[in-house]
Amino acid sequence: MTTKKPSGRSHGFRHKSRSIMTKRTGRGVSFLLREYAVGQQALVIIDPSQHKGLPHRRYHGKVGLIRNVGRRTLTLDVKLGNKSKTLITRLDHVKPFGVK
Repeated sequence: MTTKKPSGRSHGFRHKSRSIMTKRTGRGVSFLLREYAVGQQALVIIDPSQHKGLPHRRYHGKVGLIRNVGRRTLTLDVKLGNKSKTLITRLDHVKPFGVK
């Protein structure tokens, strides 16, 4: 004879959900303090926690040449196949090329 399954949460719920329910720490503001100059190379790394100025996912991991530096934005020339595309994105989604 089998016992009746208890109603409610399954056994081991607390253990299974431990990593899911932990809060992740914020990114900080160090990326805003970086100085960019025209002619430098920058790497496009999309930050999913910031939705403003989000470039298309096809540009993730691409390296571009900085053409213009704004207060919150960068204008990059990114090679995509045989074409050169102009990408306007926020500082959240860019980091200097060669920096970890």
